[in-house]
Amino acid sequence: MDNKVDVVIGGEIITLKSSEQPDYLQRLARYADEKIEEIKSKSKAAAIDDRARSLLIALNIADDYHKALDKFARLDSLHKRLVHEMGKLQEENAQITEEMKKLKAELASTQKELDEFIKSFDTENAPEGENILTLPKKARKTAAR
Repeated sequence: MDNKVDVVIGGEIITLKSSEQPDYLQRLARYADEKIEEIKSKSKAAAIDDRARSLLIALNIADDYHKALDKFARLDSLHKRLVHEMGKLQEENAQITEEMKKLKAELASTQKELDEFIKSFDTENAPEGENILTLPKKARKTAAR
C-alpha cells in the first residue's frame, strides 16, 4: 500500500509517495530539512551556489549514515562477544549445578551414614531402654564421663 505524504524540505512542500509509514517519512523530511538549514547557516558568509550546497548536504547526510553504520558494527561486535560470553557462563552454570547435585547427594548419603552411626552408638552405649540423644542434657554429660 502506497502512502502519500506532504512534507516540507528546504521551505518547499513536496508530496512523497511510499510504502513507508507517514510518520517515518515526516521524520526523514525533518532530518533532511535540518541538514539543509545547518548548511545554510554555516555557508551564509561563503558565496556558494545551490549545487555546491546540495553536495555539502549530501556529504553531511552520508557522513551521518556512515558514522551510524560504524556504530552499528561496533555494537554488533559487542553483542556477539557478549552472546558468546553468556554461552560460556551458561555452560559453567550447568557444570556448577551438576556439581551441586552431586554434592547434595553426597551430603545426604553422609547424613544417612551419620544418622545410622548415631543410632548404632546409642543402641550400644545407652543404658537399657534409653537413647543418649533423648536423655536430658545433664544426664548426657554424666554419660559422656
